[in-house]
Amino acid sequence: MNDTVQIQPMKKEDLSQIQHLYEDLIPEGVSMEMLEKQYEATSQRQDYSLLVAKQGERVLGTSIGIVCQALDAPFLVIENVVVDSSCRKQGVGRSIFEALDDFAKENHCQYALLVSSGFRKVAHCFYEAMGYTEDVRGFRKYYYR
Repeated sequence: MNDTVQIQPMKKEDLSQIQHLYEDLIPEGVSMEMLEKQYEATSQRQDYSLLVAKQGERVLGTSIGIVCQALDAPFLVIENVVVDSSCRKQGVGRSIFEALDDFAKENHCQYALLVSSGFRKVAHCFYEAMGYTEDVRGFRKYYYR
């Protein structure tokens, strides 16, 4: 990937491209109405980092980082990390994670955690390469589908 890839805060006009990227994460899809609603609810919050990797106007990848406050120390939860399949293994994901690391350090987070669907084996290898370890077991309970 060339030097024109930039990691920047997500903008509302990025949502249509993000909706397409989310097809890799959420097989049943997510509506534009929901994306817009959640964007409005979170985009101005200081404890959220909504990021996109862009090349010009094209969104190559995205992620969400959320600072959570625990009694012992804050920590970062990472969600909805996805890089366009045509751009993988070109440094886009690494750049996103470096920006998330910066956000975590700025917020004095003790650690970061993420949960990944079991079928995303290639992503798991990438997370391990980024320094994440599989030393906890994650569980997920859905309230709505």
